[in-house]
Amino acid sequence: MFRRSPCGLVRTVAALAGVLVLAASSHLGARQAPPPASQIVERFIKAIGGRDAYKKITSLRATGTFELTGQGIRGSFEMMQARPARSLVKTTIDGIGKIEIGYNGTHGWQIDPMSGPSLLSGRQLTEIADEAWFDGPLYEPGFVKSMTTVERTTFDQKPAYKVQVVFASGSEEFQFFDAETGLRIGTESRRQTPLGVVPTSSYWRDYKPFGPLLQPTVIVQRPLGIEQVVRLTTFEYDVVPASAFDPPAEVKALIKTDGGPGF
Repeated sequence: MFRRSPCGLVRTVAALAGVLVLAASSHLGARQAPPPASQIVERFIKAIGGRDAYKKITSLRATGTFELTGQGIRGSFEMMQARPARSLVKTTIDGIGKIEIGYNGTHGWQIDPMSGPSLLSGRQLTEIADEAWFDGPLYEPGFVKSMTTVERTTFDQKPAYKVQVVFASGSEEFQFFDAETGLRIGTESRRQTPLGVVPTSSYWRDYKPFGPLLQPTVIVQRPLGIEQVVRLTTFEYDVVPASAFDPPAEVKALIKTDGGPGF
């Protein structure tokens, strides 16, 4: 009868244990490896209602409220978008007045009670043009240059996949997708502001169905640690007239002075 010495047996068991650990680690790593970015975004598109449903929509209008948390500043909020890349956001703040930020496909502008009307340029214009792209949530090649899954992590207290998105414009940001629902739940980026380029985090919460699509009804932004909360109560589709994106008279005057096309 063949007998293995105790020392030999110990070495054999140790070697076997090492192989099993390596095998288990390899299996666990494969099981936990995050999916490719293309798969993550396709799951998101399906979760909000599907590519076909989204493509049928030509414009949207959302309304709700705006608040600077802890500052006692609040008011009404209205956002409109239309194909291919037009947007208008109006915020009427109690005791301060109306702030308007718009993009008509060529020119971007801002009007506020303190500094009056101004044209957007440089990085600000690039960022608003990216945000205005109506089919942005579909991540099509003409709009997105590359997408890369960074890691599985935790975002807004949820298990999430972190994806680096580089746009055709050259801008980039990190986007986070709920690992359980597939929904996009936020972003991290650096944005141009009157105070310079600052890190900004956004959180998209409480998705609800509006017509054929799911929409986030709470959007929280935290530039420089200041929390801004938008709560949306209505979404309407295909009701926005093309004239909604015409620059106001004071902006048209700036465009004319700046050498832009007349109106």
